[in-house]
This record gives sequence, structure tokens and C-alpha cells, in this order.
Amino acid sequence: MISAAEALTAASPAKPRHRWYTVFALSVAYLIDSMEGYTLQFLWPYMYPTLGIPVANLAILQSIGRVVSAITGPIWGYIADRSSRKAILVVMTGVWGLWTAAKGFANSFSQLLLFATLAGIGLTVLEPAALSLLSDLFDRKERGRAIGFMIAAGFAGSMVSVVILGAIAEGNANAWRYGFIIIGALSFASGLLLLGINERPRGSAEPEISDVVTAETAPRIEPQLIPQLLHIPTWVFNMISGNIDFMGFAILSAWAFTWIVELDMGPMVQVAMLAMMAGTVLGHLGFGWLSDYVDRRNPNYGRVAIGQIGFVINLGAAIGFLALGDRGVLVLSIFGMLFGLSFALKGSGAQLPIEQNVLPPELRSTGRALGSWISAFVTAGGVGLSGLLLTRLDNDLQRMMLIMVPLPILIGALLWIPLFRTYRRDMAALEARLSGQREAISDRQSAGQST
Repeated sequence: MISAAEALTAASPAKPRHRWYTVFALSVAYLIDSMEGYTLQFLWPYMYPTLGIPVANLAILQSIGRVVSAITGPIWGYIADRSSRKAILVVMTGVWGLWTAAKGFANSFSQLLLFATLAGIGLTVLEPAALSLLSDLFDRKERGRAIGFMIAAGFAGSMVSVVILGAIAEGNANAWRYGFIIIGALSFASGLLLLGINERPRGSAEPEISDVVTAETAPRIEPQLIPQLLHIPTWVFNMISGNIDFMGFAILSAWAFTWIVELDMGPMVQVAMLAMMAGTVLGHLGFGWLSDYVDRRNPNYGRVAIGQIGFVINLGAAIGFLALGDRGVLVLSIFGMLFGLSFALKGSGAQLPIEQNVLPPELRSTGRALGSWISAFVTAGGVGLSGLLLTRLDNDLQRMMLIMVPLPILIGALLWIPLFRTYRRDMAALEARLSGQREAISDRQSAGQST
């Protein structure tokens, strides 16, 4: 029987089939999922006059969708760690998108509320399941590029939504209906693409068990395993740091458009926000590859260092964007682009691949879903607090954002520092855990052969 140590030194196996098709299909699904998330707020100005309902009802529709998503997110993460991730993605990301199409046929607020509730059930399925699935196709030194490609598509969805939905809605009073129908149909089509993805057994990309794990012997989550997440310091610090840091991004996203309009720099000022969006997309595409290269050179500290650099640049870019942005569109655009690039450097370059590299294969979807669940409450609280502070500051948006955007980034940067100590240890602990699983699998296989 080959030992775990011998397995680690063996020749690298052939790359899994269709792994880049899988990245492509998941990226298309993520792009459409992101567009789906923006559809209601972009089309609302055209919807409420036609339906004869109050403009304020948008808050109810968005809130119910977020509440439902927050409740179901951890549940989907757990299900994805126990059953077929491919089947869940096809049904809940693809077919379930037809509820979004149904919004286009709504003729009352009660119908919209029902369809928004049902659609919200499926909006948190994709990311946890997809990240776990990609981690079984790409090993620890290659995950950054695959994750970055998919996350870039998700952020691109917001940019595509502005163009497509805006063009559709300008047609006539009921043209907004076609926006929902088209996005819902695209979501269904993405489910057909997902039929061809390659789902390997959990742990297939881990060198300790890659040559012995099968669909029957792959590790699976059990309820009693979930508390073990709290015993992985890197996951805990990464999750807390990332959620606080993302609060700053969410606050900037919520108020930046309003502030930019108040600057009264003319129509070209919108270029600054496009620069920020473009920087985020391009950063996720490029920095995933960069982090993989750095990881190969320094597996213990490379990705952690990239994350810390990203925090520092992102903090400076946020301050520059808000403090100096009123000097002109060019200054605003430069700092906006830098902010987007550095935000992506933290995400695909460090936070997401590090999370996948320390979580056991059977806890990856659950760990990501729980982090996103906590993030929903942290972000909602942060945005709400920003509104209260804005009132106290006599509606001075610039002063409010100069407090509420850089501060979470700074706190996130400080909470990131412990990863220089914990990441190496947690990777070693995972390797030991997988080696133990390898021995258990080999023993079961030997016992089966002897009988």
C-alpha cells in the first residue's frame, strides 16, 4: 500500500477533463446570476408607474429577497457538501431562474412579492457550490486563476446589466417586462450549460487522497463537523476580516453614485464609476493568475502577503477617491480604477483561494455559505449605520464616506495580519487530516478486496 508521503512525491496526474469548460460554464452562470440580482432595482423606475404601486415598495421587495437568501444560504451550503453540487447548480441556478422571468408577467404587488420571494431562494446557491467544485478540479497552486475568472464574471454582471436593462426598458411603458423575461431565460440557458460541467469527488485535487478517493469514499459533511470551522484560525480571521472589509465596499457602492452626481462635473463623471467596475473585473481576471505564481514561489506566505498589499493599496485608493475626487474626473477615475484593482487583489489574489486551501473538502461549501450569511448582516448594519451618520453630519456625503469607507478597510487589514502565522499551520493541519483520511480509505478498500 502506497503511503501518503509517497503519494505526495509521485508524478502529477493528468489534468481533469473539461475543467476550463467548467470554469466557463460557472462564469456564465455567475454573470447571469449577478445580472439577476440587479434586475429589480434597475427596472423599478419603469415598473411602479405602470403597475400603479408606491415607489417605496421597492424596499419591501428587495428586503424580502435578501431575508430569504440569508435564511437559505447556509442550508444550500450544507446540502452542497452532502449531495451533487452539479445537480443543485443546474436546478437552483438554472431552472429556478424562471421565477425571475415570471416577474415579467406580474400585474400586482402581491404577485411581484411572491415571485421575488421564490427567486430569492436560489440566489445564494451558486458561489459556495461553485468554489467547492472548482477546488476539486484545480489544486492548491492553481485555484486563484479559476476563482478569479469566475468572480470577474460576477462583477461584470453589474456592468452588463446597466447596458442591457437600460436599453430594454426605454422601449415603451411595459418594456421592463422583457428585461425580467430575458434574464430569466438566460438563467435557464445557463442551467443547460451547467449540464456539461465536470464534478469530481470531493478532495480529488488534494495530493494526499487524489489517487484513492472515489464518489463512494469521498469525505462528506456531517452536522457535528460544522463547529470544526471555528477551530481553523485562518478561516475565522479571513472571514471576519473579509466581512468587515466588504462593508466598506458596500457603503461606497451604496452612496458613491449619489455623491458623484452632487459633484456636478457633467455627464463624463460616470466614467469614474465605470473605471472602478472595470478595475474590479480586470483585477479578478489577472490577480488570480498572479497569486498562483506567487504561491508556487512561496506557498507559506505568498498569498497572505498579496492580501496585505491589497489592503494597503485599497485603503490609500479609497481615501484618494473620496478626499481628492472633487478635483476632476481624471483624478476620480484613476483612484476609482486603483480601488477596483486592489479590491480584486485582496479577493481572488488572497481571500478566496486561502479559504479554499485551509477548509477540508467536505466543509468548503458550508464554510463559504456561513461567511456570506454573516456578511449579509454585517453589510446591512454598516449601510444602515452610514445613513444614521449621514444625518448627524448634515447630509455631508463626503465626510460620512471618509469615515465609513476607509475605517472598515483599515480594521480588515489589521485582522489580516494573524494569517502570516496561522495560514501555514492550518495548511499543515489540513494535510495531516487528509493523510489520515487516506489511510482510512485505503484500509476500507483493502478490507473490501479481502472479502
